[in-house]
Amino acid sequence: MGQTHSASSVENVLDSRPESIRKQVDESLRNLQTDYIDLYYQHRIDPNVPAEAVAEVMGELIKAGKIHHWGVSNTPIEYMVAAHAVTPITATENQYSMVFRAPEKALFAFCEANHIGFVAYSPQGNGFLSGRFNAQTQYAEGDFRRTMKRFSADVMTKNQPVLDLLHELAAAKSATAAHIVLAWELAQKPFIVPIPGTTKKHRLAENLGALRIRLTADELHAINQKLGKMDIDESYF
Repeated sequence: MGQTHSASSVENVLDSRPESIRKQVDESLRNLQTDYIDLYYQHRIDPNVPAEAVAEVMGELIKAGKIHHWGVSNTPIEYMVAAHAVTPITATENQYSMVFRAPEKALFAFCEANHIGFVAYSPQGNGFLSGRFNAQTQYAEGDFRRTMKRFSADVMTKNQPVLDLLHELAAAKSATAAHIVLAWELAQKPFIVPIPGTTKKHRLAENLGALRIRLTADELHAINQKLGKMDIDESYF
């Protein structure tokens, strides 16, 4: 919610006006052929519409039974505070991984205090944490990694210690780097739900394999201590 596509390109145009939200919800219900949506996101905030106005219309839609819960994505805490006071937020979506730990600074505490779920996208750092790429990797035409700073040679070189740690942990657990990354994320907070994306069945199976990995409190503490001592470059675009 909160985005439309222009006719001439795939560029997103933010539009969180109440009338636009109502229209988008009705269109989604028709397209999905359902009577309600469990969780409806304002996927990017519209700087021209106050948080309170968005939250108010979400409350109306919840009362009407068209949506059951609502969430926000990539949203400043100040915005969330204002919105949550009008209509409680159920979930927030943001990037979180071993190479992007910014949410730990304040967002996790807000989620915990207000019983808000944290949906973590790019838990594998867009594939960086899989260990399949290095500073010398050449990306095919059309591969989004060609334009991401995260995959530039200098950033990848600087963040190599994270991959070295993952390799060590994976060997100790007879697991893959992907297993360790997801197990680490699931162990961080009980309200975190990582959403690794893939188009390949074998990667899906690998991701699910993370559920068999258990990190003790001591292991998690040791990992976080090691990560905390690293000078990680969190750049991604």
